Amino acid sequence: MIEFDFVELNKYKILEEKNYTKDERDFYISKEDKRVFSFGRIGNESIAWLEQEVNEPNTSGEWQFFCNVYPSEGLRTDIISPYL
Repeated sequence: MIEFDFVELNKYKILEEKNYTKDERDFYISKEDKRVFSFGRIGNESIAWLEQEVNEPNTSGEWQFFCNVYPSEGLRTDIISPYL
């Protein structure tokens, strides 16, 4: 259990070092990168995957969502509205 917690803390540290904000609804959000990561998806993926995704430039200019279940349009709008 301790090893798992250490891995999860490292994942959150990666996001925080890239200026992602921890949202009260269990998301990490970057207004600058226009990306949203759910805690569930962060927990399911490896550190290598997370590092690759946060270092990959968002060339689309659109918000990108990394969640286990892709949120509906209404939920996506609700999640990002404080960051617009």
